[in-house]
Formats: sequence, structure tokens, C-alpha cells
Amino acid sequence: MLKLTDREWKEFKIADTLNESINAKAYHSNSLIVTSDKGIPYITRTNLSNGLQSIVDKNQDFKKNPQNTIVFGAENATYFYQPFKYITGNKMYYYNTSKLSQEVNLFITCCLNFSLKECGFGYGMGLTGTRSDSRKFLLPVNNEGQPDYKFMEDYIKEVMTRKRKEYINYAESKLMGG
Repeated sequence: MLKLTDREWKEFKIADTLNESINAKAYHSNSLIVTSDKGIPYITRTNLSNGLQSIVDKNQDFKKNPQNTIVFGAENATYFYQPFKYITGNKMYYYNTSKLSQEVNLFITCCLNFSLKECGFGYGMGLTGTRSDSRKFLLPVNNEGQPDYKFMEDYIKEVMTRKRKEYINYAESKLMGG
């Protein structure tokens, strides 16, 4: 079983690790057609539901943000991993982490959010792209002192496997009347 405490951790500047943030094109909710059919995720500054405000009609002409990125909004000061192409509301930014695996992105997203605990970001002092880029966060490192992406990926895979087993056991117990 992999443990976070079995690794050495090092501080990295966010922009040096993920490149500079990108200010996403803003779409106002009043101009969007919400759908229950297959569509495009509309990600906003809410800190609920992975930032998902709604699913909007895919037939509209959008400049979509790339899939497999880490997105954040100024006032909510929460990072979210987005596995699909999406559009955003106002004051949203993202890191193009599409070259990293889903598991590594999930691990890094947790590390980014942990770095924000009690930082005071919110209305009046939003987490803008510039502020995020200049911040530092901790990552596990390999023998060369570089981010240990292999460990991050293996750790998240192990957690997900364990969670799947828990869900299956729970579902089986409910099906069997337990």
C-alpha cells in the first residue's frame, strides 16, 4: 500500500510546474441553452459539483477549453480537474495539463487545493491567474528532486481500486438484503 508519508515532498512554484494559467473565455449563463441531452459542461465559480453549473446545448458556437485540464475560479478559490472539453463563466482560468494522466491531474488538484487552506481568497481577493501562478505548492519528488508523476499516478490508481471495491461490497450487501 502506497503512503503519502513514505515520500519526500518539495515546494514548487505553480507556473514552473504547470506553465502559466490561461484566462478562459467567459460565457454568460443568460446566453446559454441548458439541456438535459448530451451537451457541453458549463463550469463556473461555484465550489460545488466540480464547478459544474449546467450542461448546455452543444450546437452553439463555443470556444471550448481543452479536456484534461485543471480549472479554477477567482472567488471560489477551488481547483477542479475537468476530464471533458468545457466552457466557463466569468473570471475562470485553467492550466493546460492535458499531457498528464487523469490520475496525476487528480493528485495535483488535491495538492493545489491543500495549498489554499486558510489563504483568504474569496470575494474581494480573488484567486486570479497571476496570483495562482506565483503561488507555491508541495508535490512528492523522485530521487532527482523532480515531481514524482509515477508515484502520483500509482497512488491515485490504488485509491480508486480500493474505492471501487468498497462500492461493490456496499452494493452487494444492499442487494443481498444486508
